Amino acid sequence: MSEPLESSDPSRIAGFRLLRRLGAGGMGVVYLGRSDSGGLAAVKVIRAESAAEEGFRARFAREAELARRVDGPWVVPVLDSDAEAREPWLATSFVPGPSIAEAVAAHGALPARAVRVLGGLLAAALESVHEAGLVHRDVKPGNVLLALDGPRLIDFGIARDADDTALTASGLVVGTPGFLAPEQARGEPASSASDVFALGCVLAHALTGRPPFGTGAPDALLYRTVHDEPALDAVDDDLRPVVARCLAKDPAARPTTGEVRDLLAEDVPGSAADWLPDPVARMIAARSAESLALPDIEPTAVSGPAAEDDTGPRPGRRRLLLAGGALLLAAGGTGAAVWARGDGGKDDAGGERPVHVLGVHTTRTGDDARFGRVCERAAALAIAEHNADRRRAYDLKVRVVDDRGEAEAAREAARSLTADRDVVAVLGPVGEIPMRTASVVYGEAGLTHVSSTTGQNDYFVLSPKSSFQTASPHLALGGYIGLHAQVTKRLGRIGVVIDRAGRTPVQDQGSLLVAQWRDTLGGEVVPRVVAEGTDDGRAAVRSLLADGVDSFAYLGPLDATVRAARDLAEAGFTGPRWMSHQLYGSDFPRRAGAAGEGWYAVTAAVDAAAMDTKPAKDFTRAWRDRYGTAPEPYAAEAYDTVRMLLAEFARTVPAGARGRPARGALATRLAKAEYKGIGRTYAFGQYHGYDASSRGWADATYVHEVRDGRFRQLGTLSGLERAGRGEQGGD
Repeated sequence: MSEPLESSDPSRIAGFRLLRRLGAGGMGVVYLGRSDSGGLAAVKVIRAESAAEEGFRARFAREAELARRVDGPWVVPVLDSDAEAREPWLATSFVPGPSIAEAVAAHGALPARAVRVLGGLLAAALESVHEAGLVHRDVKPGNVLLALDGPRLIDFGIARDADDTALTASGLVVGTPGFLAPEQARGEPASSASDVFALGCVLAHALTGRPPFGTGAPDALLYRTVHDEPALDAVDDDLRPVVARCLAKDPAARPTTGEVRDLLAEDVPGSAADWLPDPVARMIAARSAESLALPDIEPTAVSGPAAEDDTGPRPGRRRLLLAGGALLLAAGGTGAAVWARGDGGKDDAGGERPVHVLGVHTTRTGDDARFGRVCERAAALAIAEHNADRRRAYDLKVRVVDDRGEAEAAREAARSLTADRDVVAVLGPVGEIPMRTASVVYGEAGLTHVSSTTGQNDYFVLSPKSSFQTASPHLALGGYIGLHAQVTKRLGRIGVVIDRAGRTPVQDQGSLLVAQWRDTLGGEVVPRVVAEGTDDGRAAVRSLLADGVDSFAYLGPLDATVRAARDLAEAGFTGPRWMSHQLYGSDFPRRAGAAGEGWYAVTAAVDAAAMDTKPAKDFTRAWRDRYGTAPEPYAAEAYDTVRMLLAEFARTVPAGARGRPARGALATRLAKAEYKGIGRTYAFGQYHGYDASSRGWADATYVHEVRDGRFRQLGTLSGLERAGRGEQGGD
């Protein structure tokens, strides 16, 4: 993905004419440039304030010198650098092809022969790195680009001399969770064996479409990397022994890069068609053709007044990317599209306002339809309020696309929105499966999208610039169950069923619940795991009852949780019972009937109608006026998310509101924004998820109990804790 140059960007860096932006980060910008000889380059420019840090220029010069040592056909070479420039820069050859992460996300797992070729050539690339005395330390699918003749290893931004300790802070975890070795996860020094472990993770991901230690929050991934065995059941039988050796916990037990190269020996491919599946080969060819058609210098997109000094970039506060120029290949989507203009949008006499479009990426069928309905309603209400303001500089419209809860339909729905240049931002997707595929499309197009209902923490791997989430992470909400038990003084012997039919969200929630209840809070846990595709949930419940637990959590899908509620009621169990946070607002109270009374859901979703604050009352009144009912679960969060998006978008609109802002400008603003919503304050953490760790999470986590056939809000964790101490403010 690339973006037009902005007015504040330079047109030239040393011997490179700048054509496009490839990425922007907290330290600077990566540009697509063309050398005087006509070759394309990725030019990484560090802003002056970052370079002013003590010792930075020495480190930068050292890293550039180290990277120049690497000589191999499968490593992207350094072309030039200048550590003493006002804004230091480094140029490498530009590879237009997609990364392994993009190819797998778009077209699924790669065939065994393709991965065998990849593995052999990447082992050779790492051998070149290690022979130069370097350790890469961040080998991952996003740092391997696919070219017509084979892969290219990129991004030596954190590579270090194998003998150098002066540049590495002690105890820091350097690398990408899920693709780093156990010793790195423990904060220990990395070695060439660490790169071999990461190579094993990359090969497993390419073969199965999933990382070998799953997905989720970084802390959970680090824990699994150190303590759990990798999931290799779906790895090709012939390749499994090699991948398993690479993933040995003991660095000494791993093969060398030379051994891996020999074990995976294949003929060097003559073209992508020789070794890659047709869809991926076409993807590479199309992007290569696009790069050949690039102009010398593209007109800039006006996003503000030009700086007086245009010799350096003015990037936003985003993670620096050395990406392989993914170009948008958007097509018309197959998802159903609906257009709507907000109420009150008539122009004042004599004025023709520009019109911008908010996309709503929803699901109208299946389990996630309730989230989709709420998001559509919330967006329509927020847009109507904007268009009712006579002082507005532009009008807004809503465009809805439906992905039916399917991965491929989600991809096509996202393509239909990204292809529409009037769409300035997107609310959604609403489900985890659509989010996984759609986020890649939005990331390639640079179109900012925010999901208010998904809670996995790994989407930044697929779309590090454009994807945001305002829902609390699934992992964190598992720990909050334990905190609810603690503040209400019911921290006893809990039986926990982790029903894997609930997929990764339930596994994330369950793993932290077990760890926190036992290790942090000092309670006793009796866990049971129900394999996906089995009907063992009832047996797990009976087993826990026989073990004499005095509290219970069933973390799984709706049907299984309803059965568990009935079985517990039949057995006369009356202790505290918790369900997965994902079931808040579901049909659980009706389906479980009397057996569901007293069950808890701990979630970040607020019932605005149960609050006494003015923002909550105003929102509830507006919702009732428009829809005739109280706001549904997750309505406040969706509404807040849209309002936050619109507020930050307004700050990117050029003076006079006649021009269209560059799409990337919104993501840059949103990454550092803070917004006070109805039930909590929103801000984003390092991975563009809701920053629960530093935003008063105890005041923004709500406990709901099933009473009289519906969910009723008891209050926040902090409010319940104060009430337990006999203080005022129990919510």
